[in-house]
Amino acid sequence: MKKEIGIVNSNGLLKINLKNLEYNYNSLKKIVRPTKLAAVLKSNCYGLGLKEITKKLLKLKCNNFFLTSYEESIALFKLSKRSNIILLNGIINLSNDNIKNIFNKKIIPVINSYRELKKFNSFAKELNPNHKVTLHFDTGINRLGIDFNEKNKIINFCLENNINVFCVMSHLIAADEKKNKINIIQKKKFEEIISFFPKAIHTLANSNGILNFKRFNYDMVRSGGCIFGTVKSNFLKNVVELYARVLQIRIVNEEHNNFGYNGTFQSKEKKIIAIIGVGYADGYPRTLSNDSNVCFKKKKLPIIGSISMDYIIVDVSKIKYGDIKVGDWVELIGKNISLDYISKKANTIPYEILNSIGNRVKRSYID
Repeated sequence: MKKEIGIVNSNGLLKINLKNLEYNYNSLKKIVRPTKLAAVLKSNCYGLGLKEITKKLLKLKCNNFFLTSYEESIALFKLSKRSNIILLNGIINLSNDNIKNIFNKKIIPVINSYRELKKFNSFAKELNPNHKVTLHFDTGINRLGIDFNEKNKIINFCLENNINVFCVMSHLIAADEKKNKINIIQKKKFEEIISFFPKAIHTLANSNGILNFKRFNYDMVRSGGCIFGTVKSNFLKNVVELYARVLQIRIVNEEHNNFGYNGTFQSKEKKIIAIIGVGYADGYPRTLSNDSNVCFKKKKLPIIGSISMDYIIVDVSKIKYGDIKVGDWVELIGKNISLDYISKKANTIPYEILNSIGNRVKRSYID
């Protein structure tokens, strides 16, 4: 077990199971074969730690990585100089020195507008006319990307200037909804575009797209949270487990008692409570106040009162007094309480939970 340094809250523990990550990656690889499986490692690998996750994926012979920021791309380059590192944010807001560094390190920028393509070409003429780019067309999400109505202008510019288009990509708006017609509309638009770039790699499917639409695989699929088990599936394993340590056990006698800020939980019964050392500052959703459980020795125990910045109150009255002690670890997310369950209870998505958790708690890697 490897431990990452620079820890803030030692009463919180995020276990990251690299064996399960390997299982998920290999399972997805079999499903999409012969299509290439790329890894999306943005936001410090969804809070799980870019360095350790990348090292594991490199051992699994993953060679294509999508990242959001310049800084992440440079960090990954230090780990692997031969991989295809694709920078989703492109070059539009980068300094001239950073753009030159992208050319020097052969990082592949994603072009998200006609203006950005022209800017790239002006640098390419000076630094490397054959430098690779990825073209990102917006086929329906109306977020970052080349406007579909500008496709002809982009295609003509690429042909006239001999732009080395490594990859053409788009992003599905509703890949988790199998019956949503927008997916087919996006597919048709995408196929119209890629017909002009027959030699480029074509990629449309994200994590949910991999599981729901095999016809969307093309040359490459992009797996983000899917390899970490964030997408519910019978053949994917959970990669993350979140634990909190007990700081105090208290007996609260029979009287009208308030628990937590604003007394959002009240009781006249005798209670045995455990105070655990994780709160919303560690990414555990405050919206789960009075509405979730922790697990100790396979027994689910209710959270009572408002979740505060550093603490959660747990009602442990139903277990034998003395069974749970100061220093014991309780499960917040893991084998008994799934990430999918927690995210649905919190009315959010697993990605948001993961990104929030990874910032403060201690991380341990199991391999």
